[in-house]
Amino acid sequence: MTGLPPLRALHYFHQAALHSSFSVAAERLHVTHSAISHQIRQLESWMGKPLFVRSNGRVKLTSHGERLLLSSQQAFSELRSSCETIRTGLRQYISVSCAPSFLSQWLIPRIASFYQRYPEIEIRFQPLTDLSQLRSEHVDVLILSHNARPESDIDAMLISEDEIGPLCAPQFAHQLQSGNDLRALPLLHAWSEWAEKTGISGNFSGVKHFHSLTLGIQAARSGLGVLMAPHLLVRQELEDGTLIAPLGFVRVERATWMMTRQSRHPEPEISLFRYWLREAAQP
Repeated sequence: MTGLPPLRALHYFHQAALHSSFSVAAERLHVTHSAISHQIRQLESWMGKPLFVRSNGRVKLTSHGERLLLSSQQAFSELRSSCETIRTGLRQYISVSCAPSFLSQWLIPRIASFYQRYPEIEIRFQPLTDLSQLRSEHVDVLILSHNARPESDIDAMLISEDEIGPLCAPQFAHQLQSGNDLRALPLLHAWSEWAEKTGISGNFSGVKHFHSLTLGIQAARSGLGVLMAPHLLVRQELEDGTLIAPLGFVRVERATWMMTRQSRHPEPEISLFRYWLREAAQP
């Protein structure tokens, strides 16, 4: 593979570096001492830098060797885990924390395609928590609408810039031609952010609230009023025509992110979930 030295040389180096001994590496790999030496010389030649300091029959890693050992430990650990999962069929899992509305409106309708692609990985859904729980690894993945990119210890992948707008059942379409028409219509859920963003005034204090946005979406579909909701969570309703957005959507000062600890970015299960989520989030 372009950019990589021979895998055998890396494997032999890994064992020799772990034990600080070519002889022990030879014993563990059931090869001769000269075979270890030959592979490591090839690896050093490929790198163009020494990986070991040899003195009085002993070997010690150089700074380049220490760096390569850390990388090879991580790489071989991930390979070992993936191979064991494939070989034994054992299920792996990751815990995902997100808002109930995101879970029911966006993630659950799409997650079947993840299971079809990666049947060995189980997703365990957790109630929405905060960054402190992510940092302490009480959850593996946090999906959160946030008004700023998280700190450098958190790996964050953008799912969607957040947009909100009024939504209603089709029978309300003729009654909702402009923002001023909202004064005569029953309103559902939270409107203050949208009103501030658009500059439209009205009686937004008498809005009917629901325990969850999902219930509000059901109420709007049933013709109980005009709902304020994020575009991301009503894509399916807009596509099937059960909800319409007569006044469109406006951007707000936040975005929806998938977050993990930076140190866990390369873990296989998290990486596969990230790749799938990025693909699923495409409009």
